[in-house]
Amino acid sequence: MLRPGPIAVLLMACCTLAAGAASAAMFNGRNVDDKWYEGRCISTTYGAYRCQIKFNGDRAFFRPEGTSIQIVGIMEDETINDPHEILVNDPKRGVNWTLEVINLPQ
Repeated sequence: MLRPGPIAVLLMACCTLAAGAASAAMFNGRNVDDKWYEGRCISTTYGAYRCQIKFNGDRAFFRPEGTSIQIVGIMEDETINDPHEILVNDPKRGVNWTLEVINLPQ
């Protein structure tokens, strides 16, 4: 049985890290992952709520105020062009949400 050499193992590790680092939610060229932001979530099915929002790659996690749930949605694009209109699909509920973030860093 062939074993990978140390160079092959190092190369595979670097490729894995580079792939993980490449998938981050970005706004104005800055990584906005893993921090909670304030905003609103709006859907035609459930209405509008103030909420806390966190990004991780193409995922958006948001907690509507006054509820005990956390929704995990898939963003249409990891690059946020307009912080007041971030389109997210909630596959668990079959609902589309629009997120509005009010305190993303400029």
